[in-house]
Amino acid sequence: MDQAGAEPERGPAFTYVPPSHARALDPDNSVVQGIRGSGKSFWWAHLTSEPHRRFIRGAFPEVRFDPDLRVVQAFGAQPSSENAPSQAVLAALIRDFPARAIWRAVCAAKVEFAAPFPQGDWQARVAWVHENPEAFDTLLTQADRELESRNQTLVVLFDALDRLADDWPSIRPLARGLLQTALDLRATRRIRFKVFVRPDMLQDRDIIGFPDASKLLAREAKLAWRRADLYALLFQCLGNSEQGGDSFRSLSCVTANMHWKRENFGGGDAWSIPAPLRTDEGLQEQLFIALAGKAMASGPSGYKRGKPYTWLVNHLQDGLDQVSPRSFFAALREAADRTPDESPLALDYRAIQAGVQAASQIRVNEITREDYPWVDLVMQPLRGKLTVPCTMTDIENMWSQAGTLESLREELKRTTHVVKLPPQSLNEGADGVLKDLAALGLINRLSDQRVQMPDVYRIAFGLGRRGGVKPLK
Repeated sequence: MDQAGAEPERGPAFTYVPPSHARALDPDNSVVQGIRGSGKSFWWAHLTSEPHRRFIRGAFPEVRFDPDLRVVQAFGAQPSSENAPSQAVLAALIRDFPARAIWRAVCAAKVEFAAPFPQGDWQARVAWVHENPEAFDTLLTQADRELESRNQTLVVLFDALDRLADDWPSIRPLARGLLQTALDLRATRRIRFKVFVRPDMLQDRDIIGFPDASKLLAREAKLAWRRADLYALLFQCLGNSEQGGDSFRSLSCVTANMHWKRENFGGGDAWSIPAPLRTDEGLQEQLFIALAGKAMASGPSGYKRGKPYTWLVNHLQDGLDQVSPRSFFAALREAADRTPDESPLALDYRAIQAGVQAASQIRVNEITREDYPWVDLVMQPLRGKLTVPCTMTDIENMWSQAGTLESLREELKRTTHVVKLPPQSLNEGADGVLKDLAALGLINRLSDQRVQMPDVYRIAFGLGRRGGVKPLK
């Protein structure tokens, strides 16, 4: 699920669409929410591929992809301004024009407005849109009618909104203007923006606080992954693997009586995962036992430590009960690498534990280095000293002794780097910061009000838990 570029990195056979994701891919749903690693950039890159769309149409008919659907990329993780203004160009444009004019110009370019819309650089295009609102409306209506006459829908994709600018105050107006433009286009019949966005952006009132935002967000879809979805994706990839695919399909036939079918949906031959293996957790577990065994410990009572099928996903869940495919596959990759050659299983239980440690480190790096640097500042005083679950007072005392909140306030005044996405409730003191950590899924409150931290964060932040996987040092 790690997608770095604009082009698909793997063939259609390695694509899997969970039943609940059909709504997210529907052209009529303009806002798609997903945590880091949930597949936003994957779909941004793969939906523009005709072979991948043909495969999805055939293998996952619940996804409403019309054969004449046209999908194009706009802003994403690209360094150039070919598809849309890059971050540097946006920084220059926003000084002279409203954000909405910028995104309307992107729309005009993707719809391929004819003259008098300029074909030059983005400065000229945005200036024309800003100065000629009536002409823009006329050309948009003409383009919509032409698409309607051809029975064709155009979907324009946006991703990586955290890269619109370097800091949060600059990101906000651009993201807000983009969502406003997506709402405006709902008035057309055949032109749609599809915006892949992280949940925290949709919680920011400065981004979604515009008239009729509720009409846009009412159709918001989520890239949520249930346990069965994660294993179905794993099996789809294993079944189509060039190395070991034959063995895995034979294994699924022997252990779960599941027979794979080779089909061609127009994107090349692919093995389709048997329908029961997509949703039946009993069958999935039966097959995973053949790969990873029945218990997370050795000996006759090893089952008391949990079963690999459920243990793995449970330990990758955040405080909002979400697991990303990126974390899931990072853990499995590490587990496969660490499993000794002499092991009778493909995945040893100790290697699975090491895999969760590796996935935890990746998740914490994403949080502290890319999204919320302030989280590292408040977690450092707790490293190696705290065991969860704990009371709120335990954390307050450690922060008080280290002067943590005072340091954070100083950083807020001194630089924007450490607070790229700042804590929203710092003015409420320690309770407010804990509230912000809970909103991000880093902690949750137990029924007795003690604070718990999910393993996917606890391990790499260096907190202890009795009987749990050892924290990283």
